Amino acid sequence: MNVRIAHMTYDEVREAIEARKLVILPTGATESHGPHMPCDTDTHQADHMAVRLADRIGAVVAPAVPYAVSKTFEHFPGTVSLSIPTYQELVYEIGAALIRQGFEDLLILNGNRPNGTSNDAVARRLVDDLDASYDFQVTAVSYWEPGAAEIDAMRNSEVGGMGHGGEFETSFQLATRPELVKMDRVEGVYTPLVGWDLVASVEPSRTYRRRPSPETNHASIFGNPHVASAEQGKAFIDAALDGLAAMIENLRPSYEERR
Repeated sequence: MNVRIAHMTYDEVREAIEARKLVILPTGATESHGPHMPCDTDTHQADHMAVRLADRIGAVVAPAVPYAVSKTFEHFPGTVSLSIPTYQELVYEIGAALIRQGFEDLLILNGNRPNGTSNDAVARRLVDDLDASYDFQVTAVSYWEPGAAEIDAMRNSEVGGMGHGGEFETSFQLATRPELVKMDRVEGVYTPLVGWDLVASVEPSRTYRRRPSPETNHASIFGNPHVASAEQGKAFIDAALDGLAAMIENLRPSYEERR
């Protein structure tokens, strides 16, 4: 079944709206992911998970947002970053357009960690601005969050190893697009662990410091890609998908209350 709005005619999109299907908006990024990974990693992963989830639960997927809050890696070639206000306005306008067309359930599915707090703010603003005229609900989540505990239990890296370009993302790419991954290019490369970790239970505080650059012997990697594998990637993806599907199932009662 075709789930991509971009590949549908307007009649098919109207049918999806009339069927009251959930619409998923993936938010990614275009940024350096080390010497071994493509710059569209976050966009690809958010889109991949959105399509897998849509196939599973009977939803549709809007075109992914490929530019985002990527200021951390602006010193590295291949990174195209938006300011936070510009990014939020972009996601807000897309979400508002989908709601005004008649979609009642919107899932903003994030694939780039720094987008998360911005997406939360956008979701809140959509409700505050539009709920007087439209009956809808919006959920904002990063695709790895609902299944984080299960993914964490399967990891090979130490805590801090599943960051930007680390075990999780590298394994994801090895499982889905191995032809774009160049593992030989991280041999001997400085790959520091981070205080935050995508899936581990860590302190919830958010601390920001001076950004890395190639001149400081940094390779735009936070985490440990050396232990990544396609097998791990497939397991991580399945766990993330199960977590997302369970989250949607838990939200079903609130969907149905309005119908």
